[in-house]
Amino acid sequence: MSSGPNRQPLPDALRALALVAVLVVNTVGYAIAPVGPHLGLRLPPDSAWAATTQGIVAGLLQGKGYTMLAFVFGMGLWLAARQRSRAEALQRGVVRQRRLLWLGVLHGAFIYLGDILTMYALVGWQLLRRLHMPWKRFRRHLRLALVWAVVGKLLLVVVIFRMADLPLVVEGASLSTVQRAGQFLWLNSSTYLVAQVSALAFSAPVLYFCMACGVAAARLRLLTHRRWRGVLTRWSLVGGLPLCALSFTYGWGYAMAPATQTLNPWLETLGEMITLPMAAWYAIALALASHGGQARWCQWLGPLGQRTLSLYVGHSLICLALFSGVGLALAFTTVQSVVFCLGLWLLAWAAAVLSGQGRWPLEAWMARR
Repeated sequence: MSSGPNRQPLPDALRALALVAVLVVNTVGYAIAPVGPHLGLRLPPDSAWAATTQGIVAGLLQGKGYTMLAFVFGMGLWLAARQRSRAEALQRGVVRQRRLLWLGVLHGAFIYLGDILTMYALVGWQLLRRLHMPWKRFRRHLRLALVWAVVGKLLLVVVIFRMADLPLVVEGASLSTVQRAGQFLWLNSSTYLVAQVSALAFSAPVLYFCMACGVAAARLRLLTHRRWRGVLTRWSLVGGLPLCALSFTYGWGYAMAPATQTLNPWLETLGEMITLPMAAWYAIALALASHGGQARWCQWLGPLGQRTLSLYVGHSLICLALFSGVGLALAFTTVQSVVFCLGLWLLAWAAAVLSGQGRWPLEAWMARR
């Protein structure tokens, strides 16, 4: 998306808020990765506060952030291309996706094994040629993307059930236990490579569908034009209560499970199945609450939403320095990890506001011609 007076505030606000979920999940699970659960170990194991915090993160945040970011990514692709010719938009888009891919590979191989930039770049690259597709053809393509996303989710469910009754923590080194740089690089890069290969089957179809939905929403002005608000209000009211109930059930189940439990395939499947609907409901609810991005809080969040790339990579560097075995190897409790991450996000927001119109390093690099 271009910067300037015509930039829409809602995508920036959604991007800033969605990143909260990604950063929190990455923080709480960093120390035990890649041999433990995504939300890390419950610390202290017998703490009700730690269990409650894990349940809240599981029910409200886990899996929702990266899917909402993919949706906003798709919106950004269309908003950046709409005022350019097809050839110019494709050329500019390819340059940006290539840079994002290089950044993702470097970030994933050397800094944090749970990188999402690589897959965003690869998936977004495939969507570039379809941005100017006639609407009827794009709508058919969107339905096909939905089918593949469902297939990807079902394949993941099959894998989850095949892993039933396995311990949540397997034997092996983690990011917090390796103490030599060479060991860290090998563990981090090899896990990153395996994760990207598996993501091609499980995550890529889902991310592509989310991005395609973002393109469709931007083309229709689904979240910003008042003509859609009645429909969105009905959708949010009809779907909100059951989705919140399912999220509460998942979070409650996660919080009540023993800290040393084995994998519960039914609970994990529930968590996977609610991620996309909940992310969609979040986007709709925030769009309605902001009157299509006109609310003042959207303007407040805009500066950080324009700098999420630097914040994402910077957060990984901070986790490397504080929590890894080659860094300080600090052991935060579950509650401390979440509070730390939220505090970091607030500091980044304040820094973004104070930055004015100046771009942060990675955003400036991505914007270069």
